[in-house]
Amino acid sequence: MLTRLLHACGLYLGPESALMPPQADNPEGFWEHLGFVAVNDELLNALGGAWDLPPKADENFTDPQLDPLRMKARLLIEGFNSAGVWGWKDPRNSLTLPFWHDVLPGLKTLIIVRNPLEAAHSMRERNGTSYSLGLRLWEIYNRRLIETANEQDRLVTHYDLFFVNAETELLRIAHFIGLPDAQVASAAALVKKRRRHTHFTLEHLIDARVAPEVIDLYRALISEAWAPERNKGKVAKSPETGSADEADLLPGSVSRLNAFVPERIAQIEHLYQELLAQAEARHKSQVEELSAHVEHMNELLREKSVTLSESEARADE
Repeated sequence: MLTRLLHACGLYLGPESALMPPQADNPEGFWEHLGFVAVNDELLNALGGAWDLPPKADENFTDPQLDPLRMKARLLIEGFNSAGVWGWKDPRNSLTLPFWHDVLPGLKTLIIVRNPLEAAHSMRERNGTSYSLGLRLWEIYNRRLIETANEQDRLVTHYDLFFVNAETELLRIAHFIGLPDAQVASAAALVKKRRRHTHFTLEHLIDARVAPEVIDLYRALISEAWAPERNKGKVAKSPETGSADEADLLPGSVSRLNAFVPERIAQIEHLYQELLAQAEARHKSQVEELSAHVEHMNELLREKSVTLSESEARADE
């Protein structure tokens, strides 16, 4: 969503033909440049990882073996030389940011945070990953971003802010990356609050018994997003311990987590159905009242018509 809004504000993302096309589960588009996605995929593969198998936290991104990929990256960037303000979106940047810092010194990083449960649910819906793996990936991606992007060159925003005051938040981001204000209001109007399907809170994270490390990281990111100047740099570092056993990826009750999220989704869907039924009932009642009123008016008209006919008949006599 955010990349689409920034594009509407004037951020150049490359030619449309180079962007990942929309799909059934994301009809508004992914707004990801296929060239950058390809470089990131090759980079992760060269390091023995993938988007769902993060490389080691202390990986050496300056290794000469990565020089061919650096050349590809520079050629890709040259295509943006004539652009004003440009950028690209790819979640894999969270894992490969040191590489891009080397290629693009002074690179600014925009971090959009979403509730870990929402992210895990989205990954489960799209990729079939478990909630525990989704939450672990959320933690690794966000922690590495914060540890790599320095405070001066990063801005943290929160997905929820765009459903509170999209224009204000877009204006803050536009100033950070150097976009003009002219299109901010019209871009903010593109936010469709009713399209939001799932929404979780901190309380839901606690109820789902998500690992304290994940909750603490999320709280720190929320603080930086909502009060950036006061809370920058307060994210505590945590050692990342990997394991092939999924149960080890996330401390806590995985079974409770796997039960909680579908239960919450079911509650939301049930509430939506109730609201829809109530709206339909109100509509039906209004239609019935209107129909009764129309019938009453027709009856009055018929009575007046009869009276008029009788009057005309007497006049003819």
